[in-house]
Amino acid sequence: MIEAVPLVPTHRPPLIRRKLVIAGLAVLAKCLFALAAFASAQEPKPHSAWQAVISLPAGTRVDVKARSQHVHCTLTAANENSLTCTRGKGGEQVIIARNEILSVKLGHRGRSTLIGAGVGGGALAISAFAATSSRGDTFFGPNFLRGEATALGALAGGVIGGGIGALTDFSKSTVYSVQ
Repeated sequence: MIEAVPLVPTHRPPLIRRKLVIAGLAVLAKCLFALAAFASAQEPKPHSAWQAVISLPAGTRVDVKARSQHVHCTLTAANENSLTCTRGKGGEQVIIARNEILSVKLGHRGRSTLIGAGVGGGALAISAFAATSSRGDTFFGPNFLRGEATALGALAGGVIGGGIGALTDFSKSTVYSVQ
């Protein structure tokens, strides 16, 4: 008598081991995305110091951290002694002395949005993929809706992560910093 040989291997690793491997890969992916986000932030260049602030064009959005205040404003002018900018809808003019300024940073809201969308989308896509993987003992068969759930997870994570990135603007570049 001839014995039928299955075309698909019947031995599969236990479900818990597969989910642990997928969860480990998800954590690794999150760490890699976080490392990329931190690596993309630029460090201050000590040789350019205050000259970098003076060379910024008027109209640039800056975050100025001073000893007594933290100001988000639009740069009007900068000279050897001070930085002048406007903030708020009323256009309140703020003049901050150079010796009071601890750091000047440029926002990169678009870059923060993209990084957040990538991290969030990747994290939820991997989570959805892992959550919908099964051993095949479900009514609809193995891995029912796994692709759809992964795509929806990526979309939802991208929207959430992109929103967080846009709101927090975590990838600012430092133009000037007092050491």
